[in-house]
Amino acid sequence: MTSLRGLLCALVGFGIAAPALAQVENNPILPQVVITADREPVPIEQVTGSVTVITQKEMEERQLRTVDDVLRYVPGVSVQQSGGVGGQTSVFIRGANSNHTVVLIDGMNVNDPSTPNGAVDFAHFITENLDRIEVVRGPMSTLYGSGAIGGVVNMVTKKGEGAFNGSVYGELGTHLQGTTGGYVRGSEGRFNYNITASGLYAQGDTIVPGRFTPPGGFVDNDPYRNITLASRLGVDINDSSSFTWFTRYIDTMYKFDQVALEDPNAVEFTQQLYNRLQFDGSYFNDRWKPTIGINYINIYRHDQDFPSIQNPFPFAPDEYYNGRSLQADFKNQIKVFSVKNAEADLVAGVDYVQNWLYINAEGLQSWGNDSETGIYGQLRTTLFDALTISIAGRNDHHSVYGDNPTWRVGGNYHLMPLDFNFKASYGTAFKAPALFELFGAGFFCAGNPNLQPEHSQSWEAGVDHGLFNGKVRVGITYFNTYIENLIQCPAPYVNLQNVAHARSEGFEATFDANIVSWLDIGLVYTQDYATDTDPGVPPLNVPLLRRPVSTFSGRLAVRPIEGLRIGVDLLSVNGRHDADAITGQPVEPSPYTLIRSMISYDIQKDLQVFARVENLLNVIYEEPEGFNAPSMQFFFGMKARF
Repeated sequence: MTSLRGLLCALVGFGIAAPALAQVENNPILPQVVITADREPVPIEQVTGSVTVITQKEMEERQLRTVDDVLRYVPGVSVQQSGGVGGQTSVFIRGANSNHTVVLIDGMNVNDPSTPNGAVDFAHFITENLDRIEVVRGPMSTLYGSGAIGGVVNMVTKKGEGAFNGSVYGELGTHLQGTTGGYVRGSEGRFNYNITASGLYAQGDTIVPGRFTPPGGFVDNDPYRNITLASRLGVDINDSSSFTWFTRYIDTMYKFDQVALEDPNAVEFTQQLYNRLQFDGSYFNDRWKPTIGINYINIYRHDQDFPSIQNPFPFAPDEYYNGRSLQADFKNQIKVFSVKNAEADLVAGVDYVQNWLYINAEGLQSWGNDSETGIYGQLRTTLFDALTISIAGRNDHHSVYGDNPTWRVGGNYHLMPLDFNFKASYGTAFKAPALFELFGAGFFCAGNPNLQPEHSQSWEAGVDHGLFNGKVRVGITYFNTYIENLIQCPAPYVNLQNVAHARSEGFEATFDANIVSWLDIGLVYTQDYATDTDPGVPPLNVPLLRRPVSTFSGRLAVRPIEGLRIGVDLLSVNGRHDADAITGQPVEPSPYTLIRSMISYDIQKDLQVFARVENLLNVIYEEPEGFNAPSMQFFFGMKARF
């Protein structure tokens, strides 16, 4: 902690001492418009829930190359990556399960039908050319259907505008981890385009902790390769109608080890294809804005593990997983009325999804399909530019278990003279059983077509306050979530059943300051008690695994001269609970604190050099238990714009 304090003080001192930079400007933390929280553009000060927006500018300045790196610093979010880059990565929002998060890319629900519980593996999403990432915390099933118990993560690609322009960059780390990418975008007449290509290769250190390797024992590297291609192509039919085609292709290779065992022949290949065709309209002086979308998603995984000296009898030598999804949505944004000091908006529509699953693993085959149709509506009213009330309801009909209604109500009061925002909400959400949970084959913990959805009831209340003309903003939010009907595999471990209950409660506190133009400070603290409350499995209130009790993160950036930026990020994780990698018994891994630092300098207007250090203190830790986390690595790179 002393070294961190010294580093922060040195940076601040350097910034204060730099000549001609301490020009104080009126540069408040400006309100933003967010889309995900209400499924329509809404000023952030009128949102009745909790939302965090990470912009492209912030991701570039902080040199955050993957989406999971971005999410580590978001309030209420815990990220667990099995080893280094490319390892399976789970995201937990407010203590909910990893499959209790809806993940969107440009309006496409990318939750994977081929995984055992339908969760998304965040390991393969690169941030190159994303316009922003919006993270909504709390129950959102009324707008997004199954899975939105913990919240929603929405990745949005930037629309091409203006004259032809682009960028290319490349970086290389001291462990031979390299990232490169570029884009071209712009518009010509009624046509707009944004085309992106990026790649990542990491030689990868072993993920097996040294405590499992005997002196002089075999140790291998675990390399990872990622190639991502993405595009956003649009055409304006006229001034009120447009079509947009979104596409994203991700191709990866990852060599991995078994838990506590080096395995030189284990490798996973994945191909992910996401497509969306979207129509947007605006009619009757913008009073009716329909959106129609059709999505097709195909996710393919192939795992291989041939015999080796280290692992002569691999458990799963050749496995195939394929999940496909056809989605359609029809959304209407309607201006109900707009008069002096009052307005009301209605968002209503229909979502449809058809999922397919095929698995060939361990000599067994599993296949199945399901469909779900959701009808939803939300009325949002704002009075006197201060009080916002939203009421939402939805019913989803599932092809296997039938109907599932959800609802949500929220309020936000903006006390303008003092710049206070008070908000509160209550809502229900659900998670439908995944296809493998319904139809999966196996000798143990097989699927069960009689499963029912998992349900939750959640509420939150919070306040945030702007100081010094909005240049400083502080906030705190309390949340409480109860989840029932959780799907688990109880004794005698024959098939899955709805047997468990859990509760998660805590608070999120934030502090953001931009008092002067050359200094940015941000602090986030989350406390979350996530426990098993199933009365049939004593003892009660056992902590849920891999949900830390407290997480603190901070960022500091100074700009001592024009074109130069120096930054430091800190992440501290405490109160961890996990299962022993060998025995499966409960353990409490040691807390850890990570520091990353970065610097960038604009040599000229369109040319930048940059560098950063990950894990500056070279902390040795496991996340999760039994998986080595990456050690210290230096990166150097260059970016050119044209």
